[in-house]
Amino acid sequence: MIQAWESCPPQPGALRCEQSRHRTLAHLRACQEQWLGVLVAFLECDNPSVTILHPWRQFDKKRYEEVQWEVHMLKFVADRRTWLDRFEGADAERFGKWNRKPNTVGGHTKRLVDHEVHHISALRQ
Repeated sequence: MIQAWESCPPQPGALRCEQSRHRTLAHLRACQEQWLGVLVAFLECDNPSVTILHPWRQFDKKRYEEVQWEVHMLKFVADRRTWLDRFEGADAERFGKWNRKPNTVGGHTKRLVDHEVHHISALRQ
């Protein structure tokens, strides 16, 4: 669904995701980047405890509000492919902690999907 969105330039005045498809894509990219590292740790380590930067801090640190649409989309799609490839055939019950919160591979993937649905829904309203 997100891959089908039409290109949208950065909108500096947009302060929230629902005000801009560009900002939404950039935010979803930041989340997926951070959370992909958690997924990999859950799959590769026994009972890992991963600390990640909050996605909004990642967004601000890398100035994602200024990055061109095409750059965000390419990275988003590549990371999604990696996520799906890693998740396919994985044990959804593998677990660990991220930022001290316990979760499983399946639960973490559901969080990613639910988070995206939330932001997509907000854009449509």
